[in-house]
Order: sequence, then structure tokens, then C-alpha cells
Amino acid sequence: MTERPLVLATNDDGIEAPGLWHLAEAVLDFADVLVVAPAFNQSGMSAAFTLRQDLEAERAHSQLDGVDAFQVNGTPTDAVLHGIRHLAPRHIDMIVSGVNPGPNVGRDILHSGTVMAAMQGYLRNLPSVAASLWSFDEEHLRDAAIVAARIARRLLESGQIQFLNVNAPDLPLSEFNGIRVAPVADLSPSRVIDQIDEHGATHRQLVLRPDAQVAPGTDVAAIIEGSVTVTPLHNDLTFHEKLADAAAILGDADALLDGAID
Repeated sequence: MTERPLVLATNDDGIEAPGLWHLAEAVLDFADVLVVAPAFNQSGMSAAFTLRQDLEAERAHSQLDGVDAFQVNGTPTDAVLHGIRHLAPRHIDMIVSGVNPGPNVGRDILHSGTVMAAMQGYLRNLPSVAASLWSFDEEHLRDAAIVAARIARRLLESGQIQFLNVNAPDLPLSEFNGIRVAPVADLSPSRVIDQIDEHGATHRQLVLRPDAQVAPGTDVAAIIEGSVTVTPLHNDLTFHEKLADAAAILGDADALLDGAID
């Protein structure tokens, strides 16, 4: 009998978050699943990882029969790395992360723990999928999980090593306006609101911006129009078109080391 693929499911909202279990359940249609997630909410942690404290993992309550679950006292990146290195019973074939209540599109991708958890798989030559929902409400998390898992299955079966960022509209699956592959919008569709209480503590809340000016054809535009958005991401942060301009600014760059500036 051919062994089923093993998929590591994680998130940044913590081991008890409903979106994580909806996604794990949907992935069970085509693979075995290992759940490894932060013990507590780690939203906004991007690719942070633990250095100056001990990292611990312990078995957690699994909401799915036949699925092992572990919680890690660290970040989403910690969870993925610890899962791959120490908790997986065999080779991991794919990473899925989410489903995050709240979109990870546009510039918001940069601080997303959901997205960067999946990035850890891609950096280790594993196909990886991050999944999010265009709402902080959890009503349609299961719908987002179903479509994200179907996309993950297509990616795994393709044999390609890609990192796909998937965002679903805040709609039932039957009302999705198709699936679009789209580039990242050069804006943040959400903003942080600070509220200071009577003790002087600042409480932060993330809200969507209804007034955002969105370029057509981008991930933000597509999801506003009710489509599932799929964006292939990668880890090359170099602005290649500006390499020559940067060299021209420096001129005789070695002279800077001698203090000989004209």
C-alpha cells in the first residue's frame, strides 16, 4: 500500500483556533496530518523565532481522530521548525498554515505569522500554502479551509515546490467568484487602531480599511470582488531593477572605506 503524504498544519492564532482545525480536517481528504502550532496567539509575529528562552513542546488535545497535535511555547516559525525536526514521525511532504481570520494580502503579508510559518516550509524545499479569510469574523472559516485544502492538493500533486498565499472572501463557498492568481497589492488593506484605557495601557485592534484605493488586478482587488486569490510568493527580497542604480549612487564605493569622499 502506498503511504499517504504527511502534511504539517500550523497557524499563528494558537492551537485551539477553529481555523487551524477546519484546515486540518479538509487536508485529511488527501493526506495524513500532523498539527504543530503555538500554544497561544502569535499574530503579527512574522518570521520571528525564539533564541533567548527554552523552547518546549507538549502534546495537545486533538480535535480530529487519528491526528497528533502538539503545542509549542513559541512563534509560528518555532512551531514549524520544531515539528519538522523533532515531532514528525516521518518525512513532511507539505506545510499548510491557517486558516487565519483576517486577510493576509498586500503589505500585510510582511508581518503575518500565518504566511511566514508557511514560508519556513518553502525555504526547506517543501510545497507550502498559507490560508486566510477576508474577515475577522469566523463564520466562513470552514469554506476558506475547504478551498485552501483543494488548492494545496493540486500543488502537492503537481510535484512543484511553490509557496502559495491563499485568501478567501467572506462568503459561503457556493458564492465564491472563482479563483484568481494575482500579484500582491502595494498597500495595506488593514490598519491598527490604538485605544488607551484608564490605566494608560494601549489596546490594539486590527480593522479593515473600507477606503483603501486598490489597483485593479491585485490580490486585494480580487478578494474585494469576491474571488479567492492565489499569489505565489518567494524569499528573494532583492530589488533587482535597482542594483545598477545603487551601484551608481555609490560610485567608487571602495573610496568610502578610505574616507576619500569627493
